[in-house]
Amino acid sequence: MFLSNKFDRFQLDAIDEAFAVVHFKPNGTILKANKNFLNIMGYSLEEIKGENHKIFCEDSFVKTPQYKEAWDAVNRGLSISADVKRVKRDGKFVFFKATYMPIKNSQKSVVEVVLLAQDITKNRLNDLYFRGQVDAINKSQAVIEFDMQGNILNANRNFLDTIGYSKDEIVGKHHSIFCEESYKNSNEYKEFWKKLNSGEFDSAEYLRIGKNGKEIWIQATYNPIFDLDGKPFKVIKYATDISLKKFAMFEVGKKIEDLTQSLQDLKNASTTMVKEADVSMKGSQEVSVSIEELDAAVLDLSKKIENMLSSITDISNTTSESEKIVLEAKEQSKESSNAMLKLNEESIKIGDTIEVISQIAFQTNILSLNAAVEAATAGEAGKGFAVVAQEVRNLATRSNEAAKNIDEAIGLIQNLVKNSLDSIHKIDDKIENISKISSTISNSVREQQVISNELASNASQTSQTLNQISQNMVRVSSSTRNTDKEAKTTQESSNELIEISNELIEKLKVLN
Repeated sequence: MFLSNKFDRFQLDAIDEAFAVVHFKPNGTILKANKNFLNIMGYSLEEIKGENHKIFCEDSFVKTPQYKEAWDAVNRGLSISADVKRVKRDGKFVFFKATYMPIKNSQKSVVEVVLLAQDITKNRLNDLYFRGQVDAINKSQAVIEFDMQGNILNANRNFLDTIGYSKDEIVGKHHSIFCEESYKNSNEYKEFWKKLNSGEFDSAEYLRIGKNGKEIWIQATYNPIFDLDGKPFKVIKYATDISLKKFAMFEVGKKIEDLTQSLQDLKNASTTMVKEADVSMKGSQEVSVSIEELDAAVLDLSKKIENMLSSITDISNTTSESEKIVLEAKEQSKESSNAMLKLNEESIKIGDTIEVISQIAFQTNILSLNAAVEAATAGEAGKGFAVVAQEVRNLATRSNEAAKNIDEAIGLIQNLVKNSLDSIHKIDDKIENISKISSTISNSVREQQVISNELASNASQTSQTLNQISQNMVRVSSSTRNTDKEAKTTQESSNELIEISNELIEKLKVLN
């Protein structure tokens, strides 16, 4: 008996060491509590002794039927075990794995209730944490479970929505219903399940086939779950639908390939541009040199035109003076012609007078003959008259001879006047022609002077334009050099972009 009591004491001490222990009356009044319980709850024994069990519970829980039913069951002699939440002195929660055990007297009546409890707060929080993780995973990811042969055990809503099946359509079916025909019959697929059965996980991006043949890309992890013996007994897959991202990546890859081709075209174009720019630069330099030579020639021409313009001005002035002299000569010729005409008229009048004198001489001669006849008739008395008649005859003879001489002289004068008039008329015609020619020359010279002025002005403008062109060509040459540099830079940039796009393609291939 002593040994039995001593053994019981050892058991109680062991329990007291391992558990939080509280003694209650059947109505829940606290009788005593051990150190473990007091330390966990933050109370002293004096603070809780005589208080009711309710001080360790939330008010909302105390008012529930479950709370009353639990105490009723204990008072009927039933033990109750459960994970319970209690409130510490500081208001924080604590979780116990608790057993409420009724203590009965000899009459089988419950006289005391003993609470044996273990603090499982950390475990409970860990459970809540892991449960929260699982809930979060179930909310955010597609989850499906398989046995080790690949048969479907369960799937969450996200997975069903992603794949397009209902749960009844897939539970009991094999994982291969989600795979391409070429893949499900491959050695790779067999190795995949062999790896999982060996306890290794598999994580990658997978192409899967949904309902109605829809292609779906998922980022997934196949995780073997181990039993108590450390052997895998099922596989849980956590997956995320990355179809949009994957298809976008395919599109990006295609765009990058297009970009690479465009950049290659750009490179080819820039190479051609460099060559053409080089030819253009050389050509512009040659044109610049030619323009400089042409500019020099135009300047020389401009100087010659200026000299010619000066000579034309002198000729114009001389021609103007010649024209003036010709006009004066023409005027004098007209005056001489008029004078000759008058002289001819006067010689005609003199001829008329000589005709009269000749007639008078003739009459005088006749008269002298008559006088001689009369003197001969008169004889001696008529000698004196005969002498007079002889003198008159002589006078008539001399008058007649003088008239003849004058007539001959006048004839000569008239011939000379006529010839002079003819010459003057010819000279006048010549002068008229010269005047016309001189006038024409003068007008031509004036026109030539105007043209020369315009030509000189145009030559000057041409020279300025050529200078401007030369400067522009210099700028073009400079611009061509810059274009050449830019084209080379563009070529280098396009080479870099091609390299970058190639790297991107390789990276996308790795991501694929």
